[in-house]
Amino acid sequence: MKKRNLVLLLIAALLLAGTLIVSHFRALAADSSAKPLALTFPGIDGKPVKLADYRGKVVVLDVWATWCPYCVKEIPMLMAFQQEATKDKLPVQVLGVSVDRDKKDVQSYVKEQKVDYPIAMGDQKSLKPFGSIPGIPVKFIINKQGVIVDKIIGATDKETLQKKIEQLVKEKYVKGK
Repeated sequence: MKKRNLVLLLIAALLLAGTLIVSHFRALAADSSAKPLALTFPGIDGKPVKLADYRGKVVVLDVWATWCPYCVKEIPMLMAFQQEATKDKLPVQVLGVSVDRDKKDVQSYVKEQKVDYPIAMGDQKSLKPFGSIPGIPVKFIINKQGVIVDKIIGATDKETLQKKIEQLVKEKYVKGK
């Protein structure tokens, strides 16, 4: 009986924590004073990857690493997701930010797997504006204004991503907002 109560208490605590996280990101998205992210990451090709360059698009920013099995398992799905969005002329951009220490590992992996969306390098300092990152993979959904509106911790699937961006794609982009 005590074990059952403990399990129920644990489930209630997890539901409450999940609700608080979702509420936080929804409140952030609804907050018109939320500032767009003005971050630049070093691209693996030597060119800077600026989030500001993607204003007007919904960005799926994937934090990953070559040594993370769940991360690399997701990459083909993210490539297909980007290809479908491009084919359907949707204002969507997948960006990968690798937390690998060695850029050469990332370059080799991207070349070998023919990853066709921009990949940059990130670290604890450059990812600090995203808040707590308890593990990878983690995806941040960024609206057309450049504001984080959602976070997906762990691996996901294409259908979940499509549901997350469906409404955001329809929103109007107001330049300079």
